[in-house]
Amino acid sequence: GQWVILTGNEIAAVFADWTWLKWREAHPEEDASKCVMIASTVSSKHLKAMAETEGFEFRDTLTGFKWMGNEAIKAVNDGYTCLLAYEVEIGFLIGDTSFDKDGVRTAAAFYECANYWNERGQTVLDRVRAFYERYGHFKMVNSYFFCDNAAKFESVFGQLRNAQGEDVITTYDGAVRYPGSCGKYKIASVRDVSCGYDTKQADGKLVLPQMTDAHMLTFTFENGATATMRNSGTEPKLKYYVECCSKESPEAAEALLADMTKELIENFIVPSKYNLIPKKE
Repeated sequence: GQWVILTGNEIAAVFADWTWLKWREAHPEEDASKCVMIASTVSSKHLKAMAETEGFEFRDTLTGFKWMGNEAIKAVNDGYTCLLAYEVEIGFLIGDTSFDKDGVRTAAAFYECANYWNERGQTVLDRVRAFYERYGHFKMVNSYFFCDNAAKFESVFGQLRNAQGEDVITTYDGAVRYPGSCGKYKIASVRDVSCGYDTKQADGKLVLPQMTDAHMLTFTFENGATATMRNSGTEPKLKYYVECCSKESPEAAEALLADMTKELIENFIVPSKYNLIPKKE
């Protein structure tokens, strides 16, 4: 009896659930390993969890549909069926009719999906909840601080690439020292799109294309959570994305997310030190 506003990640969950259902109905016995779903690297990792369960392939890309569209084209040319590509800040691509975000086509698909489930006594929100019950309760905060000059960006990201003390993660050539923890949360690996490092890789090299003209750091924590910080390419904003997952309940994921977001802001962004202006709610 109430309106619920879905996030970009939740809308993507609806589309992933729907496109997977329709593909599986049409190919009940077929191996799913030649199907693919794609998301920008700041979007939820829930498609990755889904892919691991259902047996299809998941790929992440840099932010922006030029990257996702090109990855979809590459997949189709390699014989894959592209089911879905999306970005958390609202953009969706379904199928291979075109390789860019398409609100017209996805609006029609959303209507078709909602009507299908309505006839079976379920709402779209029921499907969102069922998706997270099956693949894990993923919760994300994606927000920003206003940053009024480039020097502040350099300071924020510079201090994260020049961590002091013994609790650090070094690159394989020893050129950069990243913090080994954020408050009380231990960091397992760091991916630095700007400098071309990914400490999770055996050779320490970035798999994604390197972007030397922008800042983007992703921290993966020992508890499975992720946090990405980047500067906006179009506005004077320092953006951050924190995601946690709980197999137990959405409430457990929300509680962990709130605490980890607090630690990230206090320890890594430090708005009071750099005079960053918070987003107006």
